Amino acid sequence: MSRTPSPDVTATPGSDSLPAGDGAASRRSRLALVLLAAAGLLGVLVPLTLSAVTGGLSIPHNDAWSYSRIAQTFGSTGAIELLGWNRSALFGLFIVLGPLARWLVAQHLFVALLGVVALAAVYDLVAPSVGRARAALAVLIVAIWPGFGLLTTSFMLDVPAMAAIMVCLAVGRRAVRSGSLVLLAVSMAVGFWGFTIREQALAAPAAVLAVAAVTAWRSRRRRDWIVVAGAGAMLLIAVVGFELWRQSFGAGDPPVLAVPESLAKVGGRILVQGYFVLALGAAPAVLLVARPWRWGRGALLASAAAAGVALWTVYRYGTQNFFVGNYLDPAGPYWAAGHGRPATIFPSALWWLIVALACGSGVLLAGVLTRQLRRVDPVLGTFGALMVLGNLATALTGQNLFDRYWLLLLPTLLAIVLAERTARPSTPPRYPTLARVAERLPAAAALAGLAVVSLMITAAGLAYDSARWNAAEHLVATGVPAVDVDAGLEWNGYHSAVGMSPPGSWIFPGNRSCYLVSVAERPGEDAKMVWTYRPLLVAGTARLWVYGDDCP
Repeated sequence: MSRTPSPDVTATPGSDSLPAGDGAASRRSRLALVLLAAAGLLGVLVPLTLSAVTGGLSIPHNDAWSYSRIAQTFGSTGAIELLGWNRSALFGLFIVLGPLARWLVAQHLFVALLGVVALAAVYDLVAPSVGRARAALAVLIVAIWPGFGLLTTSFMLDVPAMAAIMVCLAVGRRAVRSGSLVLLAVSMAVGFWGFTIREQALAAPAAVLAVAAVTAWRSRRRRDWIVVAGAGAMLLIAVVGFELWRQSFGAGDPPVLAVPESLAKVGGRILVQGYFVLALGAAPAVLLVARPWRWGRGALLASAAAAGVALWTVYRYGTQNFFVGNYLDPAGPYWAAGHGRPATIFPSALWWLIVALACGSGVLLAGVLTRQLRRVDPVLGTFGALMVLGNLATALTGQNLFDRYWLLLLPTLLAIVLAERTARPSTPPRYPTLARVAERLPAAAALAGLAVVSLMITAAGLAYDSARWNAAEHLVATGVPAVDVDAGLEWNGYHSAVGMSPPGSWIFPGNRSCYLVSVAERPGEDAKMVWTYRPLLVAGTARLWVYGDDCP
């Protein structure tokens, strides 16, 4: 690959609006450090602390009951036994842990560490396009994504896959720009490891190879073609070999083609809901750079179209179902893993504000993207396009496309948005300090609001999981067999004899469900026990009702 000079980070159009000079650079550096520290605190350290306090570090969460149990078996015996609830590749996540995989706490701490790696890679990936301070802001925005705190404290695959993807892209872009064979090999290796965790991660090395191929074609050097072709061939062989090996295990849960009856309708809803989930997450960045009064006709028309789509979406699905859900839901994260729908953790006024912020950000985001898409970094742009297509393909296999699936696109989106130039007006304001504060206040308010929402989701998820688990363990302590207690997906799967059978059915052979732990009261039935807990750990009151009796 031909060598091209790296761009000057501080000279990019979207770097920072502060004037040049040592003082401005020093202020930007200090601001970047503050933002990065806040990201580590809110995205990893605080969630870890909450998880430790609630006991969440030692219990499985959501779909991770399967991943954690598979990992524990491998850590204890060296054997791989699937459980019928593991469509993602998964293997690469627990194999690297070795014997440590037998402990749930070690699993969760490992994911938290990968969360730090993911945030660091996001900074490295975004900084060349937007500058240090804005890259640090991008990292903070990723860290307060609704649900990121829960994902960094569970053995779910999203954060590990994200870490591999971001590192693959960051190293791969350096390889393309510098012509380094070593960096290209490292990028492919990390990308392949990401694929062994979650299949969608293949989009990262594919994007790097695609851009490298275009670079090789432009250079017209035979050596460059050989390097790219060789890297692609090796990646393909590794992927096919791994997939054939993985499919040789029984009790898997492979996806099947299940084209919806109305592909256009379903596909449109997926794209719209995914777009507004991303718009909500990117709202602080959008509000920081958007200046619609300075836009041209194309950007204004795009924003008007987005406004129409937002109004139609609210009318069609309402505010309660405006987002695709799973982590971002009025009733709290993955509430369907238990029995009954919990009371909403968000006051109705706050939820309306969340939806309004997503709509307003989505309207402005359409204009920013219209202005900036032509300037997107080739590696990030290619990856973003592949991820959108991949999410649609995921929907075609009959799988739910949850909000957390769109998290991987947020760094790319932030790199595009924060590269928008925020030029100063031709006429200096009378009160420049006040003008700067007024310009940045909406972004700061959105940032603070999303941080609060993210912490609420993290606290609610940990409280909900721990309350159900503790209520079930209380029954076990009285002599009830664990397989006779139905406390939701995680408890049932983790304590089942053979996992889920048939795969994906929510049926656990051998579980008798003599006792039911429910978040909703059942009229006309007397509860054996009522379990009280705080849904936000430090605020509110919620109850679990335990129904049933000893099995005959």
